[in-house]
Amino acid sequence: MNFIISFFKTDIEYKETLKKYEHKDGILAIAIYILVMVIYYIMGIIYANKSLYLGYQANFSLAILCIFFVLLRRQPIKTIGFGKKNLAGSLFLGLSLSTVLVIISLVYGILGGYQFNIVSKLILKFGYYFFVIALVEEMIFRGFIQTRIYGIIKNPIFAVIAAAFLFMTIHIPFQMAAARMGFLTFILNNYITLIFTFLWHIVFNFLYSKYNSIAAPTIFHAVLDWCNVIFI
Repeated sequence: MNFIISFFKTDIEYKETLKKYEHKDGILAIAIYILVMVIYYIMGIIYANKSLYLGYQANFSLAILCIFFVLLRRQPIKTIGFGKKNLAGSLFLGLSLSTVLVIISLVYGILGGYQFNIVSKLILKFGYYFFVIALVEEMIFRGFIQTRIYGIIKNPIFAVIAAAFLFMTIHIPFQMAAARMGFLTFILNNYITLIFTFLWHIVFNFLYSKYNSIAAPTIFHAVLDWCNVIFI
């Protein structure tokens, strides 16, 4: 029982940092979210009309903007998860959970008779999921939005639920626009995936808050996405 309680314990420095965020920080978090929604929708329209994917440019630009706001507010870079403290523990947790996930995926794929994807594609996909998707999303949502939202939502449960909702909804604009779907049609066709995305935010946020580090959620997030392409 003590082990379970200890495992789910939140880092003290993380909790203390949350108390320092002000209304301005919360407004910046919402501003970043709105910008993500707009950019992703435009990106989806461009992809649908010209088959041009701008995910690399968009995500890296948004990550840089988050760092800019952190520096503008004169806050340490460690407040978006890049601190050295507890880094080893966060890396170990992320790698451990990812190993279990890969083993489960391999067993499922092999027993199901699926064919392995080519090695070169697996390497490229892992790099994409790690740097372009997982690292950026963890920085923006677990490192910036989830923490700064406490500036306007003080209740921890409501703050996590609110950020989970925001994380879920940012997965709508690009895919909806790229598929040329209306909002309601998209929701009806993807509501199960969206519910899981909502829940994944809670998991990623736990991994972040446990060590106040972006390492564990980034690794686990990247491997989670990557497992979908291990097999053809």
